[in-house]
Amino acid sequence: MSSMPEISDRTRLLAVVFAVVIGLAVASVPLVASIFAQPETPPAASPTSESQGAQADQPAPNEALRVNNVVPCVQQEGEGLASDIKADAELAEVRLPCLTDGGKESSQSLAEQFAGKPTVVNVWAWWCGPCRQELPILQDVAENNPEWNVVGVHLDAKGQAGVDFLEELGVDNFPSYQDGNHVFDAATNIPKVVPVTLVYRPDGSRAETFVRTFDDSAQMQQLVSEALAK
Repeated sequence: MSSMPEISDRTRLLAVVFAVVIGLAVASVPLVASIFAQPETPPAASPTSESQGAQADQPAPNEALRVNNVVPCVQQEGEGLASDIKADAELAEVRLPCLTDGGKESSQSLAEQFAGKPTVVNVWAWWCGPCRQELPILQDVAENNPEWNVVGVHLDAKGQAGVDFLEELGVDNFPSYQDGNHVFDAATNIPKVVPVTLVYRPDGSRAETFVRTFDDSAQMQQLVSEALAK
């Protein structure tokens, strides 16, 4: 009878050892599998819609846009007028290619190109619903006010989409610049909306900013004239 406790203790010890061994074996299965498995290549991150647009539609350097009706942007002859620009003119360092001239680059800043005449700059984008209504109005204002520079800035990376949008609207006599990198709105600190219309004096200083859509050309002409008269 005295030997029964000894056998029972030995059995318990063996059972514990066996359970530990089994547990270690089970735990080691994933580790062994990971050692012999082929490494997986993580999937590439999908670009955002903005980066996709920039990659797909932003023209490469020196690559011309397909423009059926070329409308040159403002280009000054000589440097006489540039001396009249205010030293702190906000467009003095802004250089943009001409969207309506096939993406043609200019060595002159916008302040230099606009110098000497009042200037109306309309910021638009090809996907903007209100711009669809307003761009024909801008063209009408430009044609009826030759004493002003009236131009657009297409604020989107998809330059060709901007060209096609103007063609669809029949806006074929309205010069616009291309800004796919938000150079213009960074320099002017305008709200992140479109359309926005800015009015500049001949010296490059800003007279007014309109964050709104104009209903007709007469309304725009009146408000621009009032801004320039202040």
